[in-house]
Amino acid sequence: MKINQLWQKIPHGAVVTTAWLEAHGISANHAAKLTEAGWLRRLGRGAYCRAGDPLTWESGIFALQALSDPAAPPFWPGGQTALSLQGFVHYLPIGHDTTHLYGAEPRSQLPLWLSQANWAGAIALHRDKGLPMGLPGSFTDYNPPRVGFSLRVSTPERAILEWIAITPNELLFSSELVDTFTGLNTLRPRRLQALLAGCRSVKTKRAFLVLARHAGHAWYHRLETHSLDLGKGKRQLCKGGRLDKEYQVTVPEAFTDEH
Repeated sequence: MKINQLWQKIPHGAVVTTAWLEAHGISANHAAKLTEAGWLRRLGRGAYCRAGDPLTWESGIFALQALSDPAAPPFWPGGQTALSLQGFVHYLPIGHDTTHLYGAEPRSQLPLWLSQANWAGAIALHRDKGLPMGLPGSFTDYNPPRVGFSLRVSTPERAILEWIAITPNELLFSSELVDTFTGLNTLRPRRLQALLAGCRSVKTKRAFLVLARHAGHAWYHRLETHSLDLGKGKRQLCKGGRLDKEYQVTVPEAFTDEH
C-alpha cells in the first residue's frame, strides 16, 4: 500500500491498533517498518498513530471502538463526560477533568497504552451499574473538534442515569448534579422511559425521579412513572432528611413531594 493511501485511511488525530491496521491491509511487520521510516508513531503494544498527529483521550477511544458494532461499543464515554461533550454540563468543579468511561464487560480493562498515556489524562472506568448496554436510546455519535473521526457516546438521557448510578448517596443532592438537572430541559421522555424501564438499579431510578421532579421540566410530566418497577419498601438517600412519600425515599427536605 502506498504511503499516501495509508495516510488517508488513518483518521487525523486517531490511534489505531494492529488489528485495525491488518483489517486495512497493513501487517504488523509493515507497521514496524513504517514506524522506523518515521511515518507512524508507536504508542505502546499494538497501538499506533500518524507521526506528528496531536492526541487526546478521544484518540484512544476511537481505537477501542473502531472495529466494534456501533450498537455495542466495548467502551464509551458516559456520565458527566458525555453530558459535558454534548453541552449539558457548564459547571465542573476544579479537579473534575477526569474522563468517565463505561465498559460493557465486568472484567474488561483499558489497554496499558491508553491507561498509562500522559496525552490521555485521567480516566475512570465504570461498569454498567444496573444499566444494561443494549437498552434502546443508549448511544449517539459525537464528533470531537479538530479530528477526523466520530465516537459513540451515551445519549444525555442515558448519561444522567449513569452519573447518578456511580454517585455516592451523600453527593446525590449536591449542587453539581442539581445544577446539571436544571439545564436538562431537552431530554426525550420516550427515550427516558425505555431506559428507566430497563434499569435494574432501584436507587438510580428513585433518585433520578426525585431530582427530575424537583427540576420541573415538561418531560418529567410525560413519564409514566406508575409503570416503572421502583422496588418495595423505603430507602434512605440522605441522613437526616425527610421521607418523600411519592417515591418512598429519605431525601433533603427541599426535594420532597410536600415541599
